[in-house]
Amino acid sequence: MLKGIAAAASGMLPQMKRQEVIANNLANVATAGFKRDRLFIEQLDAAQRAAAPKGEAWQLGNSVGVVIDFKQGSLDGTGNPLDVALSGDGFLVLQTPQGERYTRNGHLAVDSNGLLTGPDGQPVMGQGGEINLPAGSVGIGSDGTISVDGRRVDKLRIARFADPRVLVRAASSTFEIGIPTAVPEPDDTTVVHQGFLERSNVNSIEEMVNMITTYRFYEADEKAVRAQDELQGRVVNELGRAPA
Repeated sequence: MLKGIAAAASGMLPQMKRQEVIANNLANVATAGFKRDRLFIEQLDAAQRAAAPKGEAWQLGNSVGVVIDFKQGSLDGTGNPLDVALSGDGFLVLQTPQGERYTRNGHLAVDSNGLLTGPDGQPVMGQGGEINLPAGSVGIGSDGTISVDGRRVDKLRIARFADPRVLVRAASSTFEIGIPTAVPEPDDTTVVHQGFLERSNVNSIEEMVNMITTYRFYEADEKAVRAQDELQGRVVNELGRAPA
């Protein structure tokens, strides 16, 4: 009977984690460049890892496996010349105090010193290092070349990874390398779209359906735990009574 309670309770834990993942996905549905998480039970990890399609990266928890879905999001026109969207496997490179970070969120800006920065103020890296922009009209070509008033300034450094599963989620909409031996490769195939942002690849309707389904599974396991606990209580009480 105790095994039955343990089995039902163990079924509740992945559902709790799944709700956390779904809630985080929904919270970032409007975050440019955000890549949704998906969940798998850890016992299936070996088989799922071997069969995982290109473009999905694994992060393992204690009882479940969390996979980052790097599928391309749709592009939205913004008209902002400092917004860029990427079509392809590449990532923009940001310099942070913790080292390089990688993002698909191309909502860029220029700070008071003329430095091109990412969404959270980190310097965006070009092929020549940090990018300083003089005043003027900014143009960004499909290959990432940046010009001001028609004069070339630098070129966005775009990195790709032969196996994106080496990336793990960092702060905000950025990623970091989770395997020290992994190194980014230069990418000249990703297309840069000026005046666009890549939308999150979260499908809000699908996530809401998943949330409801997850709750139903959790509720069923919870009822099973309660039923077995009540049954065990009755058995203990009846066995504990002295014979007449």
